[in-house]
Amino acid sequence: MPDKDTVYIFGHKNPDTDSTCAALTYAWLKNQMNPDKKYLPAVLGSLNMETSFCLEYFGVEKPVRLENLKPRVADMRLEKIQPVHEQESILEVVQKIVATSGKTLPVADERERLMGIISITDLVPALTSSRQNHLKELEIPFSNLLSVLELSMLQGKLEDELFRGSVYIFSDLTYYHRIAKNGLIICNQHELGTGFIFSLEPEYIIVADIEDNSGLKPIPNYEGVIFTSPKNIYDLVQAVNLALPVSDLIKKENLEYFALSEDIEDVRKNLITSKYRSFPVVNEQGEIAGMFSRSNLMDIRPKEVILVDHNEKSQSIDGIETNKILEVIDHHRISDFQTMGPLFYRAEPVGSTNTIICKTYLENNIEIPRTMAGLMLSGILSDTLIFKSPTCTPEDKKLAEYLAEIAGVNIQEYGFRMLSKGENLVGIPPKTIITRDMKRFIMGNYKVSVSQVNVGDIEAYQEIFEQVRAELESVCEDNNLDLSVLMLTSLVMGGTELIVAGDEKWLAQAAFNLEKGKDAIFIKGLFSRKKQVVPKLMEMAYS
Repeated sequence: MPDKDTVYIFGHKNPDTDSTCAALTYAWLKNQMNPDKKYLPAVLGSLNMETSFCLEYFGVEKPVRLENLKPRVADMRLEKIQPVHEQESILEVVQKIVATSGKTLPVADERERLMGIISITDLVPALTSSRQNHLKELEIPFSNLLSVLELSMLQGKLEDELFRGSVYIFSDLTYYHRIAKNGLIICNQHELGTGFIFSLEPEYIIVADIEDNSGLKPIPNYEGVIFTSPKNIYDLVQAVNLALPVSDLIKKENLEYFALSEDIEDVRKNLITSKYRSFPVVNEQGEIAGMFSRSNLMDIRPKEVILVDHNEKSQSIDGIETNKILEVIDHHRISDFQTMGPLFYRAEPVGSTNTIICKTYLENNIEIPRTMAGLMLSGILSDTLIFKSPTCTPEDKKLAEYLAEIAGVNIQEYGFRMLSKGENLVGIPPKTIITRDMKRFIMGNYKVSVSQVNVGDIEAYQEIFEQVRAELESVCEDNNLDLSVLMLTSLVMGGTELIVAGDEKWLAQAAFNLEKGKDAIFIKGLFSRKKQVVPKLMEMAYS
């Protein structure tokens, strides 16, 4: 999972060659200019064959694919905590819990994975129980006893990690009393000196009120273990209770926890019915990443993004409104674009976003490697249809020639080879043909989509025309659109076949002089969605 210093750079939904290459080339540039952050190129959908060819030709890895950028648990400011382990003492866990704001801590197993939770409420019974209930048949790690009872070794060798047995107070025992095997006796220095204690055959002895062991001598012929403690007998008895492990107090059933990858909106819904205030968070491996409380939902760190080749919300990733947009690099009209704060915005009336990016390389004196030159060239040639589109400017052509020299390719040969990888519509589901590069627009009172696919010989696809036209109607209806237009653009035939659908298809019929009752027309010299189709539709929509 990318860290908090990651900036995502991506183009529009249904990525084409220009938007994909723009994300890659601008991310490479930004990483050279600002190494303190990580700029990650991404796409919002599957790559088409043309774009895949470009990446393979220049040996560049595909960008990561993003499904959405809605806020996730990982975007919250989680409380970093040290988890509890089930063998830790009650005293140690209490000390940890009182130092946390939520008074609840997660419990980790030996692999640091979440196994339960424990709260201050769970510990209260153990803290208030009488000693008689807690001195028989105990199991306590010796590490807990050594720490909580402040024990020092006087004699013997401690071989076991776990104390299993009962604890006795020597003054409560009589001559006829027998203690259980592995018993532990608490006494004072005088009682140790009587020698009677050893007739009880304790495995362990704790001598109370001893600040310094230097004045004590080992006991001959005693094979057990003798400890000393500066605590008095009463405090030692109470401390035994606090040395017990918390294993029996842990809540393990019906845990409420969340994963770093979960959507914040889903978390909010779950919290409506929850009785808890604090919740553990785990990573993909189940390891504890932190905790959060309900108030943390108000403190969510937005992801940082840079948009290339688009600026409209409808064409961007789901959840874009919750993120911090740092920059926009685009060559389209500015539409319904709003941000939470100021940003760097660069839009130029050129044929390709990669033209603008190439200028940025040159303006910042960043040397262009062959791979990046090849990708920028690919974006320019794709969006300008090898300079045949009316959107092409002299600047596009000039920089394309400059990039072709660095990339070591012939513009015409490489361009035609690249565009020939355009969609082979035979065998592709009609819905995929329509939606792969579909852009939506609000034109007055009408909601419109315009899809464009670069193909070879349009006549070869006449056999699937009826399927495509029917599917275009379905796409229009399913997306609540008034008009849907599909452009099948062919350099070979030098134009575009327009197919229209929707209740308001009269807009396209009037704009492009379709015969009455016709849903398609081939228009010679029509190549640009941006300059030749969208403006005409808008003119009719507002007329």
